[in-house]
Amino acid sequence: MPGKDETPHTSHITDLHAMLHQIILESDHLIVFCTDDTGKILTWNHAAEITTGYSQEEIPDLETAFRYIYPDGTYRAIITTVRDSFKKNKNKSVYSETKIKTKNGQIRYISLNTQQISVKNKPTQQLFITLGADITHARQNERDALLLGEIVTSSHDAIGSISTDGIILTWNNAAENIFGYGEMDSIGKPFARHIPEENRDYMASILSDVITGQDFKGNIECLTKTRDIITLNVTFSPISGEDGTIEGISAIMRDMTRELSLQQTMEEYITEATMRLNHPAALVEGNLTSLIERIRNGEIDNEEILIELQVQNKALSQIVYNLRELSQAVIGHFKESEGEIVPDTIQ
Repeated sequence: MPGKDETPHTSHITDLHAMLHQIILESDHLIVFCTDDTGKILTWNHAAEITTGYSQEEIPDLETAFRYIYPDGTYRAIITTVRDSFKKNKNKSVYSETKIKTKNGQIRYISLNTQQISVKNKPTQQLFITLGADITHARQNERDALLLGEIVTSSHDAIGSISTDGIILTWNNAAENIFGYGEMDSIGKPFARHIPEENRDYMASILSDVITGQDFKGNIECLTKTRDIITLNVTFSPISGEDGTIEGISAIMRDMTRELSLQQTMEEYITEATMRLNHPAALVEGNLTSLIERIRNGEIDNEEILIELQVQNKALSQIVYNLRELSQAVIGHFKESEGEIVPDTIQ
């Protein structure tokens, strides 16, 4: 039965307030604590204890709490100054984000909203109620996103994303350098415009496979803005949403045109060097073998030996000259392709 001065309605309201108070105190996620104007902690709920690692018995007042969760003296002084300014100016509420050190040494980021209220029937006495939330994961996600953005922006590889119907969604600086199209001129355009017309069906089949969940790695020919054909080593991978549905395709592309050109040059160099060496070297080897045999048989005198050695030395000098001439041609090609000095390794 309600009290003498209570109605059933006010009784229910009182019960509801009591239940709400208990829910707040036992919450694992909503940080709630209350202090008086002396800094004494009157309420320190379960979420506050879980987040900081400290019980209310361990931190009976703000001075103790600040000493534990803000071990850096300079940072603690700043926090204290902000709170004192809030009290002095009699602001009704203030929002802030802070970094604390927990009892087990972890660094966590907390958002706080502190409200100043007057005690009923005691207008000179003030209470400060603070509601907070642990935003560490959100901060980490923000930092990860910023880091990923920096990596994508500064990468020497072209990095972009493509929708499931082949439309470019993102485009980094390296992609602009490789293809000649800037971000504004690429986003919203079909990726197929970078593929020679005769290869577009093949590219469409590749993207169709990726949309089904397969990765693709390999070399493909692409077109630049100036209609030059370049060879790219590409990796296409599916991008999945939270429910597992494939929402797009990530593309990482590296220009292999110069590297393949250098590789071809080296293959040509090795082929030509082999051809130049095979006959002269075999000829010199045969002549020296014959000379050794004639010396053993006493068929040649010292003067003839000297003349024969001079002839073979000249032949060897010609082989070395041919190799140096060929190597200089290769080095010149490297310098032209890479724009850097390549040392002469053949003396």
